[in-house]
Amino acid sequence: MTELADVTETVALRVERDGWSICPCGEEHDQAETDAGMPATLRADAALARRYVR
Repeated sequence: MTELADVTETVALRVERDGWSICPCGEEHDQAETDAGMPATLRADAALARRYVR
């Protein structure tokens, strides 16, 4: 679970810092708002995974 949390946090950073999109096709589909909210969602998932480690 720790590894899952770390990978999830890394993806959150990439979305924020590098402009990664959650859309797998790579084309713009007006998903900027969704992408902008994704790091918070991913960090919440990482926190949930970390809770199960203890």
